[in-house]
Amino acid sequence: MHKSNVMRIFFLFLLMTCFHVTDAQDFCSLIKKEVSPSRTIFDYSSPYNEAEPPSVRVTRSFGTDPDFATDNFFVIFQITSELETIYKKTDSGQIEKEETRIVVEFEDKSKLVDDTIKVGHDFTNDRINAIRYVYYPLNETTSKDFSTKKITKFALAGYEQPVAADSANAIMHYVQCLKTVKKE
Repeated sequence: MHKSNVMRIFFLFLLMTCFHVTDAQDFCSLIKKEVSPSRTIFDYSSPYNEAEPPSVRVTRSFGTDPDFATDNFFVIFQITSELETIYKKTDSGQIEKEETRIVVEFEDKSKLVDDTIKVGHDFTNDRINAIRYVYYPLNETTSKDFSTKKITKFALAGYEQPVAADSANAIMHYVQCLKTVKKE
């Protein structure tokens, strides 16, 4: 083999290695951390823009006060819809619906279904649209699915939202990161 061919193979290998490294992302470094002044509450959240919150994000909050220790680990799902869809007409006007049910479908076609979880309601800042949301609690069992499988879509009270592949990948990694986060 000629020296020039060996050099070409070496540079090709080096180039492929560089592309692979730049393609990889350290999701854990993107997680936002806030600590209370007393250093007893630690809040972690996946990145998001307040003006345009994502349809799925991950949060975890630890309280280390010995009198009130907490560990709240959630995947937050939300769907924006027309404002009228959260109301039910009555003889005297309208009342807010009481809705339940979340369905999460993963890339392997398995599903997580909870018919009892309450779907909360809110409004967009301009008060033109409604927001349906669920704080889905993660524990040892449920965090396994979210940390090893990518979400393809979810539905809240029958309103469905697809999840883009890059977002699904990020969500899975954020859950992995927050599963192992330390109370410090």
